[in-house]
Amino acid sequence: MISFSKILAVSVFSISLVACNDDDNVVVIDEVPTPTSDLRIIHAVHDAPTVNVYAGAAVLAGLENVDYQVSSPWITVDEGTYAVRVEANIPGGTADVITASLTLEGEKSYNVLAVGSTADGTIEPLVVSVDRAAVTSGNVRVQIVHAAPAAPMVDIYVTAPDEDIETAQPLATASFKESTGQVEVTGGDYQIRITPAGSKTVVFDSGTVTLPADADLLVAATQNTGTGTSPVTLLVADGTSSFKIWDVNSKANVRVVHAVSDAPAVDVIANNALTLFDGISYPDVTAYVAVDAGDYTIDVAVDGSESTVAIDDAAITVESGLFYTAFANSDLATIGLDFVLDVPRPIATAAKVRIFHASPDAGAVDIYVTADGDISAVSPNFAGVTFTTPMLSETGYVELAAGDYVVTVTGADSKDAAIETGVLSLEVNKVYTAIAIDGLMAGDGPTLITADDLAPSFNVSTTFNITLGGNQEVPMVDTLSAATAMVEIDESLPAFKVTLDASMLTDASAAHVHDGDIGTNGGVAFGLTDMGDGIFVLEQTELTAGLLNDLLSGEWYLNVHTPSNPGGEVRGQIVPDTTVVVTFPLSGLQEIPQVITDAMGGGYALFDTTDNGVTLAVATSGVEDATMAHIHTGFAGVNGGVLVALAQDAADVNLWTSGGEINLEQATADLLLSGGHYVNVHTPANPSGELRGQITPANIEVYGVVPSGDQEVPAVTTDASGMGAITLNTTTGLIIGTINVFDITPTMAHIHAGEAGVNGGVVLALTDAGEGVFNVPEDTVLDMAQMDLMQAAGLYTNFHTTENPGGEIRGQITLGFN
Repeated sequence: MISFSKILAVSVFSISLVACNDDDNVVVIDEVPTPTSDLRIIHAVHDAPTVNVYAGAAVLAGLENVDYQVSSPWITVDEGTYAVRVEANIPGGTADVITASLTLEGEKSYNVLAVGSTADGTIEPLVVSVDRAAVTSGNVRVQIVHAAPAAPMVDIYVTAPDEDIETAQPLATASFKESTGQVEVTGGDYQIRITPAGSKTVVFDSGTVTLPADADLLVAATQNTGTGTSPVTLLVADGTSSFKIWDVNSKANVRVVHAVSDAPAVDVIANNALTLFDGISYPDVTAYVAVDAGDYTIDVAVDGSESTVAIDDAAITVESGLFYTAFANSDLATIGLDFVLDVPRPIATAAKVRIFHASPDAGAVDIYVTADGDISAVSPNFAGVTFTTPMLSETGYVELAAGDYVVTVTGADSKDAAIETGVLSLEVNKVYTAIAIDGLMAGDGPTLITADDLAPSFNVSTTFNITLGGNQEVPMVDTLSAATAMVEIDESLPAFKVTLDASMLTDASAAHVHDGDIGTNGGVAFGLTDMGDGIFVLEQTELTAGLLNDLLSGEWYLNVHTPSNPGGEVRGQIVPDTTVVVTFPLSGLQEIPQVITDAMGGGYALFDTTDNGVTLAVATSGVEDATMAHIHTGFAGVNGGVLVALAQDAADVNLWTSGGEINLEQATADLLLSGGHYVNVHTPANPSGELRGQITPANIEVYGVVPSGDQEVPAVTTDASGMGAITLNTTTGLIIGTINVFDITPTMAHIHAGEAGVNGGVVLALTDAGEGVFNVPEDTVLDMAQMDLMQAAGLYTNFHTTENPGGEIRGQITLGFN
C-alpha cells in the first residue's frame, strides 16, 4: 500500500494531549484515528496523452506521466473531501481534463477511472466504490467495469475454460460506464468472454487465465489499441500493479525495414522454417505481419537462396498485443538486426513523431524540427545523435502540436543540411516515423525513409475488379453464392487495398488474401477485417517490390470462408480486368467414347486478352497413376490432336500445369475462347484418356447428348445407342455439335423441340458425316427463343430409321454430362 494523508505530519502512534488545571491534575485524552479510505486511479481514455493527478495543490502519490491502460496501486487516504484534478501533458505544457470534488467515506474503497474520448470531449471520472472487506480465503474477488466507449452493450461470461458458451449464462450485461458487483469465486483457471448483448458471437476471448486465490481484482474492459481485431483489452488492477489481458487471438505484429544500401533483396525466415517476408528490397518498409507470441531465431537470407545467409539466428522475443520493427542496417559486411518496440497509439492532443538514426556513414548528427526549415539561429532539438547498434539511436515518440514542420538533419555541430524533408503537415491522432539511412550509392549521403502516417499518400494506379465463386475453389464447391471485390493498387508506393462484398453469403466467417496460383491452394498472406453486413476490408498495406510483382502476376487470390466450407466457399483469383478466368470440370463422361470412372477433376485457366496468354492448372483425384495430360484441339464430342503438353507437379501427382503462360496464335486463341479445346488426362487403364474437360469461358455452354431407345415416346426396344455433345455460344447463339450413333443406320436425324417425355417438331436437321457421325450444320445460329429452349432442356436429338420412322433413339440435350 502507498499511504497518503491530507495531514502534513502524523504519528503512527495515538497522540496524547496534556492539559493542567488549578489542582495540577493531569487529564489524558486519546484521539480517535481518522477513518481511512482506499483510492485507486486508472487511465482508461484511449486517445489521451499521459496525465498527472493532483489532490489539492500536490501531485497525488507520485502519479505523474501516467499512461493509458495503467492503474495506480491502492492509495490509503483519510476520509474527507478532496479537490481532484487531472491534467494532460500536451505540447508546450499541460491542460486540465478533469476537475472534481471527491468525497471519500471511511472503510470504503474507491476506483476512479478516467473514461471517455478526448476527441469527442467526453472525458469524465467514473467512480466505482465498494465497502472495504477482506477476500474469503481461497477465493478470488472480481469486479468488471465496461470502460470502452466505442463498444456497445455487452454480455460478460466468466466460465470454466472451454465451457460451451451456447449453454453458458452471462455473469452480467453492461453498457459503457456500467460495472458488475464484486463476485467471489474459487481461485483457479477461468475463461473470460465478451459478446454483444443477446448474442453468442464472441468479440473478446481471454483464453485460459489464472485468477489466483486471495486476489482482489478490478477488471476494466478498455478500448483495444494493440494488435488484433477485438474491440477491447482487459486491464486488470490487483491493488499493487496492473497488467493487460489480450484477446487470445491477438498476436504480435512485426515489420521489417531494409536499410542496407549495398545488400540485395532478402527473405526473413523464422526458426529456419517460416518465411515471414519474401523479397524485401532496399529501402523497403514492410507492412506489419501477425506472428504468434514467443521466442524466435531470425535468419536474413538472399532472396530465394536460404543457403546465403546474411544474418544467422538472431534471437528475438515478441509478446501478444504488441508491435515491433526489425531493422536490417549497417552495410553488407557488418549487417545487423536491431529490434525495437513500437507503440503506435495515436492521441487526440498531438502528432507523435519518431525519428531513427540508421545511417552508419552519417556519423553523429543534429536533428532540427522547425516551422520553416530555417536552422541558422536555433539549437537542434536532438544534438549529437550517433549511430549505435544493436540498439538504434532514436528520438522516441515526440509529441508535437498539429501544424507544418520541416525536419532537418545535419552533421553534429554543423548547419549544412544532409537531409531536409520539405514541409510536413502533421495532424493530431496520427503517428509519424522517419528513418535516416545510407544512400543507395557510396558518397550519396544519408536519405530518409518514412513509415506509418508519414508514409507517402496512397494514389490508385491500378484497379482490379474480382468475381468470386465456388468454381474457383480447389476442389470446386457447389454453391449458388458469389462475392465481388475491388483491389486498388498504388504501384509507386507500392501498396494495395481490398474491399470485398460477401453480403450474398449469410454466414461468411472470414476472408483473406492467399498466396497461390490459379488452381492451387496457398497460405494466408493478409487477413481482411470484417466490417459487418458481409463487407470485408484490407486497409492500405505496403508491399515489397517482390510482393507487388506477385500481386500483378496473378499469384494471389481472395477466399471467403464459411462454417459449411471452412476451407473456402467462394474464391477469386486477383487478376486484371483484361484477364478472363475460366474454370471447367473434368469427368470420364466427357471422353469419346465415355469412360466409367470414379475419378474426377477441375480445370482452372487464366486467359490474358492483351497477349493471348494462357495459364492453366488441372487438379485431379483418383488418377494418381496418370501418365500424361494435354490440352487438345476439338469441340465437345470430338477427339482431336495435342496442342500443348501439361507438366505434372513434382510435389503433387494430382496437379498438372502449363508451367507458366503459353502465348497462342490469334486463330488458336479464338478457337479456345469459342470452346474448341479440351484437357485430357491419360492413365494406363485408359491410355486415350480417363478424364476430359472442355475449356469453356463464361459465355460457352456444353450440353451432353446420350441417345437411347428408352427416351423415345413411346419407348423403343433397341440395341442402338449414341453419345455426343453440343456447344452453345450464349453471346452469338452459334451452336457446334457432333453426335456418334452405334448399331443403327438412320435415315434422318434432327434436333426437335420438346421436353423429356414430350414429342415436338423439327428445329433443324443434322448432317450425316458417315460412319455413324452426325453434325450440327456449320454456322448454325439459334434465335433467342430457341436458345432459351435449349437452356431449359427443351430440345432433343432424334434418329429415325426405316423400322422406326418416328425415331429409334432419342437424346435430350442437357447442360453438362450427368
